Amino acid sequence: MKSLRNTILLILLAVVFSSHVPFLKPNQFVILHNRFQVESSFTEQPFQADFAMNSPFFYLIDPQGNQTTITPGAKTSAAVYLEPVINGDGTFRINAALRKGPKYRGVENAEGKKYFSKDTLKVEGKKITLQYYSCADTYVCKGLANYTAKPLNKGVEIIPLSSPNAMTVNKPYQFKVLQDGKEVVNARIIVEYDNDHYTKKRVADLYDVENVRENNLHAGQDGVFSFVPEKPGVVLLFVTIHKQITVTDWESYNNSLTLEVRNS
Repeated sequence: MKSLRNTILLILLAVVFSSHVPFLKPNQFVILHNRFQVESSFTEQPFQADFAMNSPFFYLIDPQGNQTTITPGAKTSAAVYLEPVINGDGTFRINAALRKGPKYRGVENAEGKKYFSKDTLKVEGKKITLQYYSCADTYVCKGLANYTAKPLNKGVEIIPLSSPNAMTVNKPYQFKVLQDGKEVVNARIIVEYDNDHYTKKRVADLYDVENVRENNLHAGQDGVFSFVPEKPGVVLLFVTIHKQITVTDWESYNNSLTLEVRNS
């Protein structure tokens, strides 16, 4: 009976600690009217809101790099809704600041791969813990884009090196992955298009421990990677950086960048 209870508990924990990722999604990437809002949530299937991402701070960062705190206008169990006021022309970054999440129990196998959530039920190895952190970004523009990269140099960031609101299909765009202002060497970037789960058979979740997703990207020694959009629509770029604290304790820093791709 005790063994059965433990098995049920593990299954329930696997369901609770599922592989959700953070995202910010505006209803307009190029602002044409004042009915502007941004959805903040966690998801397993971008961009379907599963539960609200209530960051300790939300920021609007203007083209000059000035930061304004955004107070959420509404909150449901599935999402937080922001209504930033966009004054003037240019490219504006919307940032969900670093959020401390739960501490997970996990398993590290002999190859050094780290498994959490329901994956721990199918592997054996050293018991570890992982403290989860999340943040998210998106960019919108009004009038002339006038974009200049301005990293915050805090936490993990995916920084566009050219205008993030001018992306079209089949053209390369470069980005840089930073952690606290320093380039992340060989960072891996997960790519997921809106509603991909309707058209593709998913071979791995968005954390992809086995690194089998066909469109994964990798940064170089300078933290820079190139992304060539395959189709128009909304796309999520997602990166996870693990930091070892002790022999068995880790921290996981997770950032997503939501962008719009247009036809050429």
